[in-house]
Amino acid sequence: LYNYGRKIGGVNAVLEDAIHDLFVDLWRFREKLSPTTSVRFYLYRSLRRKLLRNESRKAFFTLDDFVIEDVWLTPTPSSEQKLIDEESGHQRIHRLRKLLNDLSPRQYEAMVLRFYDEMDFEEIAAVLNVNEQSARNLVQRGLTQLRQYVKYVLSFFVILFY
Repeated sequence: LYNYGRKIGGVNAVLEDAIHDLFVDLWRFREKLSPTTSVRFYLYRSLRRKLLRNESRKAFFTLDDFVIEDVWLTPTPSSEQKLIDEESGHQRIHRLRKLLNDLSPRQYEAMVLRFYDEMDFEEIAAVLNVNEQSARNLVQRGLTQLRQYVKYVLSFFVILFY
C-alpha cells in the first residue's frame, strides 16, 4: 500500500496517516464490511479514496517525491565515467518526471497500476472506480503521449546525426 501510495504521488506523512487511518477504520467497522473477492484491490481502492478525501487533488498528485534513480544510474569503474553517467542519469530522470507530469493524474495512476503493480485492466478499473474500457483508454492515451515524445526525440537525433 505504501509503495502504491508513493507511486501515485502521496506525500510521506499524509500517506502514512492515510494507511493508518484505513486500517483503523477497517477494524472499527469490521462488522459492517461486506465480503470481497480481492482484499488487495479493496485496500488499493480504499487508500486511494482516503488520500483523495484528505488532500486536494492537485496537492495529492505531485511527483516531487517520486524517486526513480535506481532505474537510470548504473555503477561504472572510473570516477569520471561515474560522474558523466550520474549527470546523464539525472537529466533522464528530469525528462521522465516532466513527461510523467504531462500525463493527466488518472492516466499516470492507471499506468502505475498497469506497469508497476502489474494489474490487468479489470483490476485497474476496480481500483479507479471506472469501467474496464475507460481503464484501457487511460493507459492507451498515456502510452500514446509517451510514444509521441519518443518519436520526436528519435527524429531529432536522426536529423542531427545524419
